[in-house]
Amino acid sequence: MSRWHLITGEYPPGGGGIGDYTRLLAAALAERGEAVDVWTSGRAPDGGPAPALADNGGAGNRKAPRVHRIPAFNRAGLRLLSAGLDAAPAPRRLLIQYAPQAMGMRGLNVAFCAWALARRRAGDDVRAMFHEPYFPFGWQRPQRNLLAAINRTMASLLLLASTRAYVSTEAWIPLLRPLGPRHLRITTLPIPSTIPFVPQPDAVRRTRERLLAGREGPLLVHFGTYGELIAPMLIAALREVARRRPSARVLLLGRGAPAFAQRLRALDASTDVVTAGDRLSAEQISIHLQAADAALQPYPDGADTRRTTLMACVANGVPTATADGRFTDQTWREGPIALVDAARPEDMAGAALDRLLAQPRDDMGERTKAFYEANFSMRLTVDRLLADGEAAP
Repeated sequence: MSRWHLITGEYPPGGGGIGDYTRLLAAALAERGEAVDVWTSGRAPDGGPAPALADNGGAGNRKAPRVHRIPAFNRAGLRLLSAGLDAAPAPRRLLIQYAPQAMGMRGLNVAFCAWALARRRAGDDVRAMFHEPYFPFGWQRPQRNLLAAINRTMASLLLLASTRAYVSTEAWIPLLRPLGPRHLRITTLPIPSTIPFVPQPDAVRRTRERLLAGREGPLLVHFGTYGELIAPMLIAALREVARRRPSARVLLLGRGAPAFAQRLRALDASTDVVTAGDRLSAEQISIHLQAADAALQPYPDGADTRRTTLMACVANGVPTATADGRFTDQTWREGPIALVDAARPEDMAGAALDRLLAQPRDDMGERTKAFYEANFSMRLTVDRLLADGEAAP
């Protein structure tokens, strides 16, 4: 049996969505009886410098993944990583959690991708999971086009190194296909929710009553970080909610929610928004999401599983209106999700929201959770990885 070696530029307790995903994946593989090592760069959990090849996880628990930290994925760090892998028994299966910026060197770590190709040629089963493929070319910031070109070289090296390739969204396949070997199989591994469903109906009921505070409702929710690309879309949608449904109350969840609420009230005092702070635990976020009747989740490039806030809503059974854009996977068009043109986010407050609220809340919640489990759960990702079986390097 091959041992899985997950290689990632991010891993808890450090922040980052790739790190959160890798932690869930490592645990899920281990629960299925697979042997798992995680190799990551950065600082140790105590905040000190990462000791070379330090194993700081899994002690005393044969099912727990073993976590090793190296200072960085530079040339010295790659030598340390190679030494650690060479000390592990063969056959070795390397699953790289890749995004250009996650591997260090400001997204220009060509040496890492060349190292992966060398490991393949030395006999390891190298596989790459592309969370992001490369930085795009553009005329607005021409100085970044060198980064875009080098990123494509990096992706090409990594595809050449891989016996299998995986992507976080179907949209990456046509971007990567011209850069790799024609025979290489590319499989979609959707990113599951990092906010698992918490079955606490009494806590959900109390939270809903507290948030509505006697109002008629409905109670709507947005979960996000209120960045500069999404905030204008959300403002348009919520102002339309206030116009169409003056009795609605909107719960804002996520980092930056209180500041965004102040900004929205200054623009339109008719919007009835509340926040629950921006430092809730995963369990608290699940309970607050379940308390809502529907979620409004606009994204400028459409709905896909890289949007972890969207996945959290769906995993927790929240009927969701979201954006249909250039990166929207076909799966979203086949589920109980209300899609509107990403260029018209205010339409989320119209017929799309009407359709969601017209159905019994519990029925829509169960349909939404079932849609998530059938298409996006970590169980599905592990099934696909294990079904690939042994690949001949």
